[in-house]
Amino acid sequence: MDSPLNRIWKSKPELIRSYYDMLPIHQRLCDEVKYILEKKIKSSGIEIGHLTSRAKALESFCEKIERKIYNNPLQEITDLSGVRVVFLYVSDKIKLEKLVEDEFEIHERVDKLGDQGVEKFGYGALHYIVSLKEQHAGARYDDLRSVRCEIQIRTILQDAWAIVAHHLSYKHEDDIPNELKRKLHALSGLFETADDQFESINHARIEYQNSVKHQINADSKSFLEHDINLDSLLGYMAWRFPDRDTSSIEGAASLLEELNEFGYKKLNSIDNAINRAWDAVIAEEKKYPPRDPNGYGPGEYIGVGLIRSALEFVDEEYRESRKHHMFKEERLAEFLELVK
Repeated sequence: MDSPLNRIWKSKPELIRSYYDMLPIHQRLCDEVKYILEKKIKSSGIEIGHLTSRAKALESFCEKIERKIYNNPLQEITDLSGVRVVFLYVSDKIKLEKLVEDEFEIHERVDKLGDQGVEKFGYGALHYIVSLKEQHAGARYDDLRSVRCEIQIRTILQDAWAIVAHHLSYKHEDDIPNELKRKLHALSGLFETADDQFESINHARIEYQNSVKHQINADSKSFLEHDINLDSLLGYMAWRFPDRDTSSIEGAASLLEELNEFGYKKLNSIDNAINRAWDAVIAEEKKYPPRDPNGYGPGEYIGVGLIRSALEFVDEEYRESRKHHMFKEERLAEFLELVK
C-alpha cells in the first residue's frame, strides 16, 4: 500500500535523511522543555494529570508535508518537538500560561478554546510555539536554542476530547455529517460543563479544608469528634504534627484505607492512639530513624508514619497486618513499656 512515507521517500529522499539528522536535536529539546516544566510546575504547586513529550514521528511528518504546502518543512513545521501538559482545574490555566511565558521565548500563542466562537465545533486547548531563552547558555544548548517546540496545555477533559476527535478524524466543522453535528456539539458542551463542575468541586474542597483549619484552631476537642475523611485527616496531621513535613495526598489516602479497614472512624480514635504511644514512637524513631528519601542521612517520620507507628504499638491486629512491612517488629518490643 502506497503511503505518505513511501511517496516522500521516493520523491524526496534527502528530506527523510535531513529528518533523521535533526531527530536527536528534537528529542533533546523535548527532554529539556519537559524538564523545565516539571521543575517549575512542581515548585508552583499546580496539580497536573501528566506531562509528556515526543519528537514528531516520521510517518506523521510525511503526512503533514502532503497535507500542507511547505518550502522548507524542517524549518516551517513547528511541532517537530512537542510537550503536552494535562492539568486538573481550569483555574490553573492562568498560572500555567504565566509559567510558560516566563520560562520560554514565545513565538506564537493560540487559545483554541478561548479564541473560538460559541457556535464553533470542538473543545480546544492552549498551544504555544516556544524556544529556549538566552539564559540557557553553554555548549549543551548551542544547537537547541534556535529550534522551536510546541507546548500544548489542556485539562484532562480537553485531552479526552482531543483523543475522541482524533479517532473520529473530524478536523473542521465542514467535515462532519449533518446527522452528527448536533450530537458532537452537545458532547463538546458536556465536556466543557464537566470541566466547570470539577472546578466548582475543587473550590468547595478548598473551602472545606479552610473550615477544617478554622475548626481545629477554634475548638480542637469538638473537631476531634469529626469523622475521618481525606481532608479532615490531612487537616488533623497538619495540626497535630506542625513541625513535621506535610504528608502527600497519596500517602494520606493509603493511610485512610487502612484506618477504615481497622475501624478507625473518628479523629479522636487515632488521636488517642497517638497520645498513648507517643513516647514509644519518639523513642523508637530516635534509636532507629527512618531513611531520608533524599539520601541525606537519618530522617524522621511525617504525619502518616507517626500515625502508623502509633497504631503498631497500640493495636495488635493492625500490627499483625503489617508484618510483611515490619523488619522492625522485634525492635518494637524494646519500647512497648513506654506505651500508656
